[in-house]
Amino acid sequence: MEDVEKNLRERLTKVAQCLWDDGLVSGTAGNISARIPGTNKCIIKPSGFTMCELKPEDFIIVDIYTLSVLEGKHKPSIETPFHTTMYRIRSDVGGVVHTHSHYATVFSIAGVELIPMGMVLYFAPKLAKGVGIAKYGDPGTEQLASNIGVALETKYAALMPHHGAIAVGKDVEEAYVNAKMVEELAKLQYEVMQIGKPQPLPEETLKSFIDSKHGKV
Repeated sequence: MEDVEKNLRERLTKVAQCLWDDGLVSGTAGNISARIPGTNKCIIKPSGFTMCELKPEDFIIVDIYTLSVLEGKHKPSIETPFHTTMYRIRSDVGGVVHTHSHYATVFSIAGVELIPMGMVLYFAPKLAKGVGIAKYGDPGTEQLASNIGVALETKYAALMPHHGAIAVGKDVEEAYVNAKMVEELAKLQYEVMQIGKPQPLPEETLKSFIDSKHGKV
């Protein structure tokens, strides 16, 4: 198990750097985590760190049921409750990414649904199921965690009102791609709205994305 945890820590560090390089987070905002397979534990970003300064040993291990810290010298992310909630209610989720990306945040504040459109979905086909909009909850609260759980009951990404976006995936890499494509989708929709009404892809096409193996990167 030590090798598994070491590998996950290294992968989380790489994804954190990607999030920073892509401009999906700034300052100490945003958080990421990964489930440790076959356990009731997850590895999560510590509080107060920027994504670009994280080292593998900085991440915290917490129990997904009790939220107690099992390993780590730093304080876990304030948003640990919604990460652990996703691992409890979705057995298919192996990674969670939360961003403060600009366009997704704009749509989250406006409460405007993102339309599944454009070939950006090729890279994140599970977004063809739609992007949910969670009800508002204050940061770090169980209410926010519960609201996100409802919004992501069957989807792989959701907007968090006034807060940004959350994406999940079978692993942290897929969650990252989903989060990145949510921002691309939001930017695309914002620009389309300047000249016309956004149109979703045909239902048959959306179904083919959901059923396909697209999105391998």
